[in-house]
Amino acid sequence: MTIEIDTVQVDPKQLSAGSFTESDIARIQLVNLTESASSRLGRYAQMVGEDLARAGDYVRALPRGVDASVITQAVITERVRGTSWETIGEALRMSATDAEEKWGEAEARWRRESRATTVYRKNPGAYAASADRYITTDKPYVGTSTRRPLSASLDAAAHLTGRDVAAADRAFVGTPACTHCAP
Repeated sequence: MTIEIDTVQVDPKQLSAGSFTESDIARIQLVNLTESASSRLGRYAQMVGEDLARAGDYVRALPRGVDASVITQAVITERVRGTSWETIGEALRMSATDAEEKWGEAEARWRRESRATTVYRKNPGAYAASADRYITTDKPYVGTSTRRPLSASLDAAAHLTGRDVAAADRAFVGTPACTHCAP
């Protein structure tokens, strides 16, 4: 026995405001706020992926209301890049001492991690490829001017391309960037 169900397409813009229940409105608001947050985070991910940031930009450009784990990783990323606690503190509107007290141990823990203790160190290429897919194919950051993959701006690309952006782009889509690196 098969049951046939007719799918009815309704354009919500054509419905009167009174057609929506309180539950509908609450869910619509939740999705809208989530979409807005995703868009801000997507633009942030694009900026980080491009790696055109000056010292402090990764923490300075954090979207409002972002999860504490993202803030912590942004601070760690800044520190690993050589950004001072003074610059981080200034970007986050706090003193250097307060910033170091708040995130110093997290940075120390990150530096102690190994391939055995974190998946990002065990298989960074897989996570870079995942980030590339997100940056180049998803649409939460509509309005950004480029969609270059993260992998094109990684330090790992340096020996292949000498930091040549066009060569890095070619290298990470499968085109050899230089004759001495080609298989």
